[in-house]
This record gives sequence, structure tokens and C-alpha cells, in this order.
Amino acid sequence: MVAAPKPEKMTPQEYLDWEEKQPIKYEYMNGRVFAMTGGTIPHNDIALTAVFI
Repeated sequence: MVAAPKPEKMTPQEYLDWEEKQPIKYEYMNGRVFAMTGGTIPHNDIALTAVFI
């Protein structure tokens, strides 16, 4: 078994500087960065409807 390196945490400013150079969108939570999955059109419709209710 190969040990995975412990991911380093980023500050909010480090994340913002790094994320603007990335080809895909990422989410920042508690210093960790996660790739965001793509949404679908129906998902977007539901999300927008939920916001305005």
C-alpha cells in the first residue's frame, strides 16, 4: 500500500489566486479544495427556483 501525501491547506487568498488560473471550477471548504462536478440544466432550473421561493 502506498501512503498518500497529506493535502496541504490553503488560505482563502491562496485559493482565490490559484483558482482563477484553473480550467475547471473548485470549491473551497475549511482550507481544502475540491473539484466541483458539472451540473445539468434540470438541476440548474431547480436550484434557481428554490432560491426565489
